[in-house]
Amino acid sequence: MSRKSFRQLLQKYLRGECTTEEKSFVEHWYGLLEAETGELEKNINTDELEERLWEQIQSKMDHDDSINDLHPLPKRFNYGWVGVAATLLLITVWWSVTETTKKPQTIGIVASDWLSRTNNATTPLLVQLEDGSKVKLLPNSTLRFPKHFSKSNRTVYLNGNAFFDIQKSPSRPFYVHTDRVIAKVLGTSFFVRTDSKTKDVRVEVVTGRVAVYGQSTEKRSPVANGVVLSPNQAATYYDEQKHFVTGLVDKPTLLETPESEKQTLTFQFDDTPLSEVIRRFELAYGIDIVVENEQQNNCLLTADLSNQSLYNQLDLICAALKAQYEIQGTIILLSGKGCN
Repeated sequence: MSRKSFRQLLQKYLRGECTTEEKSFVEHWYGLLEAETGELEKNINTDELEERLWEQIQSKMDHDDSINDLHPLPKRFNYGWVGVAATLLLITVWWSVTETTKKPQTIGIVASDWLSRTNNATTPLLVQLEDGSKVKLLPNSTLRFPKHFSKSNRTVYLNGNAFFDIQKSPSRPFYVHTDRVIAKVLGTSFFVRTDSKTKDVRVEVVTGRVAVYGQSTEKRSPVANGVVLSPNQAATYYDEQKHFVTGLVDKPTLLETPESEKQTLTFQFDDTPLSEVIRRFELAYGIDIVVENEQQNNCLLTADLSNQSLYNQLDLICAALKAQYEIQGTIILLSGKGCN
């Protein structure tokens, strides 16, 4: 078993995704160690605890030939690697137990300082992270996150659906791990949704920019190229095909606009050339709109499109100018014969 494989299993355990067999194996070893050593000393640091657990596991494996008869190991495990895995995973188990009961033994165990929130209700659950970021956890979803983020990055694990509102911190990128993809941001707001049946993952950006790329595992080929999304853009990772498809969100929203520019972005038009109409829409939504026939740019529009959704606005424009529009990836294409 390679170091990479071990790291992936450790992450799997921290996310609560181990099989029953793997979980039973870990808990069995922890029980044996606790029975032999008794209660561990308070305020013990992480390195010392790890070393003592490892020495005891190695000693048990080297000298107790009856272990195989009493608790046979799964065929996919080998002794050397399992010892290491059990050592580190048991530290996590020890911290989880003591954190739940609020005992002082947790002091000094920082590496395993992870928390978990599961939303079993029918309404969204707000989770506040230590850096000021907020996560709106949707029903039947679970978020795992550290009590204290590291100095170099901020990493969380999501199982299900959630809306993230991330505080800006250029020196510490924020990573959202799902089983299929990873989303990397510096400070933005976005949705992450996972289809429980197909395992397809969809990321929708509200503000800022998000880089999305596939998880690399031994069982799945890594996705060579991810995608970078801007506001009102979305990407869906199709698990069966192992690739991304980009597009627009279902309900594009207006970008945050400085007060000085709001007057120039009104949707009230009086004999306004289509080229100017399109300019305002691109600034308002951050979406590129391409005119197929350049003659359309001279068409004049008189209409009040305020308080309408983007797609309703486009429907009204097309009806007035005898044009059509279609969404192609992350752009909107307008077509028509143009005006005299």
